[in-house]
Amino acid sequence: MPQQVPTADGGRPLTPPGSSPRYALVTAGAICGQLSAGIVLSGLSMFTDPIRDDLWPAHDVPRAAVQSYYTVVLMVAMTTMPLAGRLIGNWGGRRLLVVGGTISTLGLIGISTATGLAGLYLFAAITGAGFGISVNFVPVVLVNTWFEKRKSLVMGMVVAGTALGGILASVVFSNLTPPVDEGGLGWRATMRIAAAIFAFFALVPAIVLVVNHPADVGLPRYGARPAGGSADSPGQVSGHLHGLKSGEALRSGWFWLLYLALCILGVHHAMGQITQPFFMNQQTDPGSGMTPALVGVFMTISMVGLIAAKPALGALIDRVGMIRAVVIVLTLHAIAAIALASVRFPAPVWFYPVLVLAGAGFAVGTVTPPLVCAMAFGQRQFAAIYGVLGTAYMFGLAFGSVLWSQAGTVGADPGQPWQLYRWAMRWCWVLSVGIVLGYWASVKGGRRLQRRLRPEVVPAPIRL
Repeated sequence: MPQQVPTADGGRPLTPPGSSPRYALVTAGAICGQLSAGIVLSGLSMFTDPIRDDLWPAHDVPRAAVQSYYTVVLMVAMTTMPLAGRLIGNWGGRRLLVVGGTISTLGLIGISTATGLAGLYLFAAITGAGFGISVNFVPVVLVNTWFEKRKSLVMGMVVAGTALGGILASVVFSNLTPPVDEGGLGWRATMRIAAAIFAFFALVPAIVLVVNHPADVGLPRYGARPAGGSADSPGQVSGHLHGLKSGEALRSGWFWLLYLALCILGVHHAMGQITQPFFMNQQTDPGSGMTPALVGVFMTISMVGLIAAKPALGALIDRVGMIRAVVIVLTLHAIAAIALASVRFPAPVWFYPVLVLAGAGFAVGTVTPPLVCAMAFGQRQFAAIYGVLGTAYMFGLAFGSVLWSQAGTVGADPGQPWQLYRWAMRWCWVLSVGIVLGYWASVKGGRRLQRRLRPEVVPAPIRL
């Protein structure tokens, strides 16, 4: 009997995965999208002090109030991500990247014109609206749509783009945000440069590289097993995909346990948002030798660790399982954070490799949320489920950035601020325990729920 040739929805034969460069091109487009996300996630907090110094030189407005514009970006992004989860089925990721990327670009340009908190918050909200439906959401959905085999590794490579954006932001913004009389361009001109960088990496790859689904170009998901003798295309496999519907997942206690764990992860990783001002404030310590250029070097070294750690974490998950990999990375991060808490500047030689390890620990926040979502609740309606679940990490990051920013000055010596940040670095491992337990319980519980509600499609075994 002749072997059936797998076809896409339009009837054309599916190309064997190994013979197509399209997987690499879509991955490159997703990486560029995440680079734009890094401009927002890592870059905007660097503008807080320059904005405050310019608009409120007497510092009559608290730093936390100015930093809250970053929180507004994240909070609005949270509200639009569930909408993106619903729209992506009809609009496709490519259109969401173009529409959302355009909105965020206009929002960043608007921020550069702000003259008070009202304008700052308004344009931050516009930035967040576009961010939530585009670069903060679409790249991870593309990876989940295009890849079955090596998904963790590819996810790590893609979300490493946020660290690339962070490096670009730390090098450019640290040196350009100071006023013109101090050798910079000022925060307004630098914010417009940020908008241009964001637009380039969000919009151009979306138009040139991104394809919504592999079946659109006659390809199966990379490494996917045919269901019922057919290839992995939407029309043939949709009824065979394991996993819960979005309503079933959201009514589950395991979903909300995982939501809580990701919130805690966001609070934990929000400490990274105040690393740059923490280093900058060391200038108040006589003899520290701290300069904005040196801060840019420190942030770049940390981001290099983060870039290397993301694909490494993905590969480690493929090899040893999710929970073991997260435990290993968060343990190394805790050790590095405790060591950094004791550093006085000028920094000793051992500070630099420790800084790399500290940066590497933040890989957990971007690599694991989409992967643990798919592990716990399956592929059936991943985009809709992750559109809600992905807001958890954002919420923790938004809350934590203000929390650490304000807490870092509590009871501190006016001559050496941010002392409480050192205390937080020593004890951040406590949050890690809750994160690991939440991951383990929610994945186990979510998969049991899949087997109970969807016994006709048994999820493949995974290594926790």
